[in-house]
Amino acid sequence: MTIVPPEPALRDYKDTLTDSRRWDAFTPRDGDIVVSTPPKCGTTWTQAILAMLITGDPLVDAQTSMKSPWIDISFRDVAEVMARLEAQEHRRQVKTHTPFDGVPYWPQMRYITVYRHPIDVHFSFRKHVANMSFDFAIGLYPDDLSEGFRLFLEGDHFDAVSLDSILTHYRETLVREPRENLLRLHYADMTRDLPRTVARIADHVGIEHPKALLDAIADAATFDSMKANAHRFTPSAGQEFWRNDAEFFNTASSNKWEGRLTPDDLAAYDARMSVALSPKDRHWLEWGSA
Repeated sequence: MTIVPPEPALRDYKDTLTDSRRWDAFTPRDGDIVVSTPPKCGTTWTQAILAMLITGDPLVDAQTSMKSPWIDISFRDVAEVMARLEAQEHRRQVKTHTPFDGVPYWPQMRYITVYRHPIDVHFSFRKHVANMSFDFAIGLYPDDLSEGFRLFLEGDHFDAVSLDSILTHYRETLVREPRENLLRLHYADMTRDLPRTVARIADHVGIEHPKALLDAIADAATFDSMKANAHRFTPSAGQEFWRNDAEFFNTASSNKWEGRLTPDDLAAYDARMSVALSPKDRHWLEWGSA
């Protein structure tokens, strides 16, 4: 099928780690899959499920950073990344954390977005940074939790995740719905019913497998299974990018702020959210379909 010109990106996103202009080097194929999420919302989880669906193998060595790369990340040579993608003969998937106004949008491709309660994202990213083998965004994660949370609420940074960056990503998805080639998922829903999530993803990308295989993929995609098989699922596993590859999968828990943030911290968050989104959109971003 001929690939028609995309809806072009409307703005550039560039920060410490990423540059959305790298999408200019991407040559799409019909059926390519883009996983687009704010960080720590279930990106690797979704890509692992896709790797198993595409190959039909729950034991696949996903190697997400190499086989289904993060297009925008600046420290990998863009020509080398595109050459690896071009050499692939199977169904391809790639990843981005850039909102939809910063990436081209092709109707022949499939897009999957995933979201999570913003405060859980913040606490998960604090752990994420601490597990990196190099110093990154230390100033945005002071030991004082309330001070770090204030920086999360008030900052406009994208590289270390701010509330503003999550809201921008979410809004840019909402304005593009409904579209037949766009699926929006929530981390909490994935946690509550992983087999249903696997089936939804398979249906969205047009991959059919017997129910027994879908169930096996769901079993392999549980948190405990992915943590135990971090060598297959952690991005950049074995490359000394992380202090501990398995700790990339921290706890998969929710409500991480309970007993850690003060009432004033939560009141400041509530004030921001009450004016940022409608009650309906806020409830879904925080809790999914519950």
